[in-house]
Amino acid sequence: MNNIQILIIDYGSQYTLIIGRILRELGVRSIILPPKKVDKWLASNTPKAIILSGSNYSVHNEDAPDLPSSLDISVKENKYLILGICYGMQLLAYKMGGEVERPLSNREYGPAEVTLDTKHPLFKGIPEKTEVWASHGDTVVSLPVGFSPIASSSGISAMTDKENHIMGIQFHPEVTDTKEGKKILQNFLDLASCVKDWSATDLIFSIQNEVKEILNNKTKETGIVQNVILGVSGGVDSTTLASILVPVLKERLICVAIDTGGLREGELEELKINVKSAGVENLFIIDAKDEFIENISKTIDGEDKRGEFRNVYKRIFEEQIKKYNASFIVQGTLATDIIESGKAGESVMIKTHHNVGLSFEVEDLHPLRNLFKYEVRELARSMNLPSSIYERNPFPGPGLYLRIVGTPVSLERLELVRQADKTVADIIKKYKTEKEISQLVVALLGVNSVGVKGDERVYGYSLAVRAVQTVDFMTAKGYYFKEEIVNEITNALTKHKDIVRVFFDMTPKPPATTEFE
Repeated sequence: MNNIQILIIDYGSQYTLIIGRILRELGVRSIILPPKKVDKWLASNTPKAIILSGSNYSVHNEDAPDLPSSLDISVKENKYLILGICYGMQLLAYKMGGEVERPLSNREYGPAEVTLDTKHPLFKGIPEKTEVWASHGDTVVSLPVGFSPIASSSGISAMTDKENHIMGIQFHPEVTDTKEGKKILQNFLDLASCVKDWSATDLIFSIQNEVKEILNNKTKETGIVQNVILGVSGGVDSTTLASILVPVLKERLICVAIDTGGLREGELEELKINVKSAGVENLFIIDAKDEFIENISKTIDGEDKRGEFRNVYKRIFEEQIKKYNASFIVQGTLATDIIESGKAGESVMIKTHHNVGLSFEVEDLHPLRNLFKYEVRELARSMNLPSSIYERNPFPGPGLYLRIVGTPVSLERLELVRQADKTVADIIKKYKTEKEISQLVVALLGVNSVGVKGDERVYGYSLAVRAVQTVDFMTAKGYYFKEEIVNEITNALTKHKDIVRVFFDMTPKPPATTEFE
């Protein structure tokens, strides 16, 4: 990548790639590197600004990641501006002579209100008091010499040196829960004299050129024209990627879909329609329901189920790679998947994703790896795909297998959840609230309880209905249904002879994730 304006140093925060996403949204290119790769990059590049991310570490941990040795923290120079976020601010303060402690009264997890020094250009055009998202146990309690506080909540929430060359923010401006976060980052870009240099059209060409270059190099090396396998689900990610690659790969692109047995009602037909809309000619559907059920039913542990699904998924694609003599497999993996799998820079693993980190015999390409869901939706619009695709809610690869929680998977339970999902989705469409919801989860919980139906005792299943609202799926708010919708959903679901109770889950992310498993 040439002429990168912003370097983001990744200290392992779950939100690091969101920083890059927001900068792209503001039209500015950036590169994300772990600390150990920064010195080499800075040796041949001079960015306009550097952002230090948050982290799951404390600066007092023995193995805490440090500042790169070549990072210029001289406040008198103007080589590039530096902004530390959360751990990034704490690390800067600590290394420059300030004090970082863990006072109980200053810990903040979740929503917080801060008071800003609106005279400072970092907070230009922002109300003095604003809501932010914080997630920190450590706090800067004493600033380095020459620094001043420019925001406060339960403690120091932001700092700057006199020349505004080095700044720090204790909260997270990159997440959507910080109401003025995007404006704060725009102000920082303005301070660094950044210019817009990113667009959706440029990104589409970049993806096409990246894949073409990889394939052409392989063709030159082997003298053989390369086929590519693309795993498609009918969702926005894989369908959009297919539409981007079809024009450049043509008949070399072979799309493979798997009927896992965990699909929703009518989903296979929807998949065929969506993939056809993307211009795909070569679509092959593999029926593997029995194999998935047999393997996944061995365990009730969510992570183990993901692992069993992953193993079958990999075996099937390895078989297809050999069948079609493919040299590459391409997948619509997003930044969110890579982050939660612990494969993004220094981030920790939250849960395994079936299509991340697989060791195929051929090269595994993830052209959407740096993008978030909303960005892929923009690419789908740019590719003139139908709104039914770019407005489609996400659905996990393992599908309904992850929505049978705490009890073994069976054909009967899969069908129960499948019909319950359709019932709830139909009610939501009836009330025209589907566009208010980013993702809908209907899950069978392994908690049987006693109930009364027709004056008789029954002992049956409990279902959970969970809807969330989010932009990037890194944070999410629980959706609160109106009372009439709650009543109709509950009445409709409990008509089933084996369903006794219905729970509604509005827990935000974090601490929860979108799916139960």
